[in-house]
Amino acid sequence: MESKRWRPTAFANGWENAQYYCAIVQYVHSINTGAMADIVRSLGGSKVAKKHFNYRLTDARTTLELTGFGNNGVSPIGMTHELPAVLCAAIMRLGPPVLWLGAGYVDFERALPMPDFVDTTQCFIADISAPNSEGEQVTPPDT
Repeated sequence: MESKRWRPTAFANGWENAQYYCAIVQYVHSINTGAMADIVRSLGGSKVAKKHFNYRLTDARTTLELTGFGNNGVSPIGMTHELPAVLCAAIMRLGPPVLWLGAGYVDFERALPMPDFVDTTQCFIADISAPNSEGEQVTPPDT
């Protein structure tokens, strides 16, 4: 995700000053850009006005430059640049606690234990997703 209204002098230093974020949501959900802006804004203590936050998907060329991965193959593991990651809280409620991620190519995936992923990436956990377009919450079968 890219903040289209990002200005380097408008924010404090640190992750709240990042222009780009790696947002991780379930494939059956979409990103709630308003929630994303609220979360990132809160990292800086909400001192910066909301008008400075406008998150949109990054274009394919920039995504490739930042991550080293092409469209529909982006993985938060092994990116060419270190980006702060925001993991949707809904993923943390799934069972078993295994996170399936893109693995660099469209048809490749990798499975990681969620606690290990969170500890290793130091990602933020926040509710940044919206249900699928039909408004349904898709839940996994009981295990």
